Amino acid sequence: MKFIDEFIKTLFPDYSVKNSTENIQELKASLKASLFQTVEKELLESKFTFLQDRDSIHIAVTFGESDPIILNSSKIDFEGFIKGLEQEALHLDGEVISIVVTIRKTVKDSSWTIYDFQCFVSTLNGYDVSQFFQIFSKLFELGQFFRLKIFGLKKAFYTSSIRFEPLSEDTSVQENLKRIEIFDYFKAQCHFGNVEQFCLVPSDFKLILKDEDQSELNELMNRYANLISIIFLFDITSIIGNSIEFKINGYKSIKGTSDVAKLHLQEFDEYYNIFEWVYNGGNLTDKIGLSRNIISLHFRTAGELNLTGNPFQSVKSSFKVYEKQNIKQYIEIRNKISDQLLDFNNRANKIVETFASGFQKSTLALISFYISAIVIRVLSKGDFVNVFSLDATILSLAFLSGSLIYYCVSRWEIKVQRTRFVNSYENLKKRYTDLLESDDIKKILNNDTEFQQDLDFIDKKRKAYSRMWFTVVVLLASSTLFLFITYNLTQLSDTLIYKLIFGTTCNCE
Repeated sequence: MKFIDEFIKTLFPDYSVKNSTENIQELKASLKASLFQTVEKELLESKFTFLQDRDSIHIAVTFGESDPIILNSSKIDFEGFIKGLEQEALHLDGEVISIVVTIRKTVKDSSWTIYDFQCFVSTLNGYDVSQFFQIFSKLFELGQFFRLKIFGLKKAFYTSSIRFEPLSEDTSVQENLKRIEIFDYFKAQCHFGNVEQFCLVPSDFKLILKDEDQSELNELMNRYANLISIIFLFDITSIIGNSIEFKINGYKSIKGTSDVAKLHLQEFDEYYNIFEWVYNGGNLTDKIGLSRNIISLHFRTAGELNLTGNPFQSVKSSFKVYEKQNIKQYIEIRNKISDQLLDFNNRANKIVETFASGFQKSTLALISFYISAIVIRVLSKGDFVNVFSLDATILSLAFLSGSLIYYCVSRWEIKVQRTRFVNSYENLKKRYTDLLESDDIKKILNNDTEFQQDLDFIDKKRKAYSRMWFTVVVLLASSTLFLFITYNLTQLSDTLIYKLIFGTTCNCE
């Protein structure tokens, strides 16, 4: 009780500690003495320097069976306290003086005060596992990081989320937000029977920087880091008192019960090493499954948690073999996707070739028709005048109209094929999401660059052939009409079709 020693000794020089406990919320100490000495108010007040502003104190002094004399931080009256003690001391006749000191703590800036560190560690050691989990889980409900300000501590030491530091030290530390992500992963992969009152991760208790003088605390923290690592690795766990019931399904399916007090042994550090490897990057499902397989082969005795050999190294070696096998499969999948991309490229070419072929056939048919018409005219008349009579013109326009209809059908067909092309590509990407990550699929497909190039190729060729198709039709149609008008416009009214349309064949007599 060094923090309060000078204050108590000023009044009770022969005091001794009967018992004391200290946790996060409260310190309570029972003291006894047989001597009392009065002091000046100023001297007693000068010794009252230990209480932190965020905390409150209650001191009750009882002489034998008399009523207690109280000093309360809510209304500190040193003068009244001394007078009360002096009056009771007048009747002191070999009676035991009982002193009860209670300090109630509150949090401020994510900090709590620890007044008697050894008492605090002993109190934590006396808790069963459920009590320990409950206390620290409540602390982490307030934030992802907190600090314990300790009387008499010379230098700080810490885990990733708990900092033990001297009262005078005030460092700026960021919250460990990654612990939330790790805890969510754990709930998805493991079943823990006490999870409703539990929000801890192994790294909360793994000391990054140790104080070698604090051997009892170091052992306590290491034990709980290993225990929570087991909970984060095994399939099923639950805490009953100071025992852990567990089941792990690996190459062997093993279940049992183990005493938590035995988890401070050095060989249990393997559990934390495996936990850290599993939960820090990579495919969690694959890594935790592989770890369970290896752990199940390294139990010294079935039903107990003691391990033999070096399972962590075995886990890493097995994962390398696993990765090599996966790399072969991965390369095969990449090659398969690459082959399918080539197929998509060929399909794009075929879509364009079909449309181009339609244009070529239509153009060839039109040119063949016009050449035939010209040849027939030259052979029958012996000149190249008035090639396009009314009948030839109508027939030519009919052929040109057929070509336009054929164009519309071909254009509709290329749009349908393009839509199917896009849907097939999207289905290809969906088909591999079970085997590959979305980002990896994007990388293999080069962010759809080649696919977009194929679509641009289809659209560009469709527009080019459409323009040429229309150009040929318009050119032939305008030439046909120009030649027809040039040689036949004056004779148009004498044609039968004109008379039928405009009614000039009726008998007016």
